[in-house]
Amino acid sequence: MVITGTTGLAGIIGDPVSHSLSPRMHNAAYAAMGIDMVYVPMRVDGADLEAAVAGIRALGFVGVNVTIPHKLAVAPLLDGLHDSAVAAGAVNTIVRDGEALIGHNTDGEGFIAALEESFTPDYPSSPALIVGAGGAARSVGVALAEKGIPSLLIVNRSRGRAEEFQELLRERYPHLEVEIHVSSSLDPDSLRERRIIVNATPLGMSPDLKPLRLPVDRLSKDQVVCDLVYAGSGRTPLESQAIEKGAATMGGLGMLLHQGAAAIQLWTKRKPPLEVMRQAIESRRGDIPQAP
Repeated sequence: MVITGTTGLAGIIGDPVSHSLSPRMHNAAYAAMGIDMVYVPMRVDGADLEAAVAGIRALGFVGVNVTIPHKLAVAPLLDGLHDSAVAAGAVNTIVRDGEALIGHNTDGEGFIAALEESFTPDYPSSPALIVGAGGAARSVGVALAEKGIPSLLIVNRSRGRAEEFQELLRERYPHLEVEIHVSSSLDPDSLRERRIIVNATPLGMSPDLKPLRLPVDRLSKDQVVCDLVYAGSGRTPLESQAIEKGAATMGGLGMLLHQGAAAIQLWTKRKPPLEVMRQAIESRRGDIPQAP
């Protein structure tokens, strides 16, 4: 990689970002596409988010991805929001449009693309459950609602944010049944009824690999358990537990791939090389701590 004064800048902001495979994936794509761009990870503390956005603007970044925990807080700091970000109430991709920074969200389409790459979901007969109520959870919830799921159960440790998520969905999808449970009060039978189960929290993410607490003994072969985080060449704790119970699973690398490809297309107006990006992810996956 040769970096000069004309090299375009892109990257990812969040806390943490040291585990992220996005730089490897993006830089492989730019090289294959013959684009003079570089993608860098930038750890940003919440107290410094406004200054970081100002720096992105001043330094002329082409675009930036946004990850935990800034997907909600970054929205009011931007010049405008695409409908994808408005619908999800969260931003995972910032796109420079002239002098303006516009917030987009590619998480939802990335999740659906990954899910349909491995499975053939019958959405109208697939009640869903999402653990978490942050930016990723909202994006996935909206994407599933768009596909016609009949109901969604939101499980979150705090009621306030879960109610915000519930209201966002009810306003946009009045026919969608949306329930809330705080994490400590989840009825095990509620898990059995859900066909698509999504962990949209950081639990299970490298390097800590703290397990998500769900009554997994109620899982069955009729369910798909999706973990939006990823862990090494093995599986996250949730994936391992779900497989033991016969459920199908999907890790976070597919969503990482497809949301990243959508971001590249927004920034470059060109279709990125998916297989090059996939290979770049797999080649570095072993560097991440694995689940026990």
